Amino acid sequence: MKITKSIVSLVLVFSIFASMAAFFTVGSSAADNSLGDVNSDAAINSFDALMIVRYCTGVEELTTAELKAADVDGNKKINSTDALYILHFSVGKISSFPAGAPVDSGRIEIVGGFWYDPATGKVTNPDGSGLLGFSYDAREGVFYASSNAWQRTFGYTYIYDIAAPVIICWFDTTRIFFEYDDKEWMVQLWKGQYGWVLIGAEIGLYYRDFGDNTLIDENGVNYFKCADDDLLIKMSMTLYRNNTTLFSRGQQYSWWLTGFVPGALNNFGSTPADTQELTLDSTLTFTDADMMEAFIEGLENVDKVEHNATFSARNFEFEKGVNYYVNRAKNSVTFTWQ
Repeated sequence: MKITKSIVSLVLVFSIFASMAAFFTVGSSAADNSLGDVNSDAAINSFDALMIVRYCTGVEELTTAELKAADVDGNKKINSTDALYILHFSVGKISSFPAGAPVDSGRIEIVGGFWYDPATGKVTNPDGSGLLGFSYDAREGVFYASSNAWQRTFGYTYIYDIAAPVIICWFDTTRIFFEYDDKEWMVQLWKGQYGWVLIGAEIGLYYRDFGDNTLIDENGVNYFKCADDDLLIKMSMTLYRNNTTLFSRGQQYSWWLTGFVPGALNNFGSTPADTQELTLDSTLTFTDADMMEAFIEGLENVDKVEHNATFSARNFEFEKGVNYYVNRAKNSVTFTWQ
């Protein structure tokens, strides 16, 4: 079962990375991204190539540090050739770039193919698959799902949330449904207790093609696919507990933005009052205005927050100007969910 594997994986990763975290001191000064690591996640994979492609087509703007990391052939120009080199590196066809090896940027190899990148404060492996699907951010002190995590292949079904309480995964969740580009979309939010040792939050981006009955099981339960690379949107999140910041994840292209920190809610989040101590702030930036408007319509249709441990729900609504705001110039929506 996906949810069981995910939580067991998370606990294992926490145990291993926690033992290493004390060895990393991350300064507050800015540093250049490692060569090839355009999106600053300490991995070099298709996510970085995607940013270059979007930059070349005028969809994406890159910072000075991102441009420097993107110029992997060293010709002072950012184009599809750089993206191709990154893709070749991510699948092992090459071990370095014409402009140098990623390690030349200051990354430190730890063990078993994992690296610590002082520029980003992150611990992961080069392809972004992480340790059992998770990586560690020493700057924020937060564990997170790696950009290329294996969980992406399994998609999503409601059964995962229903089964989660068995392994002490007790949380609030809300699903935001909307239709865009001949697809049924779902943005799902989670926040709560993950196992005995972690507090965290998740934002997932999923879709179904219209009329795709292969994604419905014999009981009529809908399955959703995780967003493909060409369907990703930018996400960011900050999680609070009673107005105290637990962590922040900066804006990045993602299909599953997550964060988990050591801690325990009252009663391990087994009641809605316990999980309601957590508040999630997030900004989602969409590919175009039509997708954003479709999401807003789905956001305004939300009427509840479900608590999976008690199988109960409480009323909750998103109200423009109160707990969600729209930036049409950037096709983004910022919202607060408690």
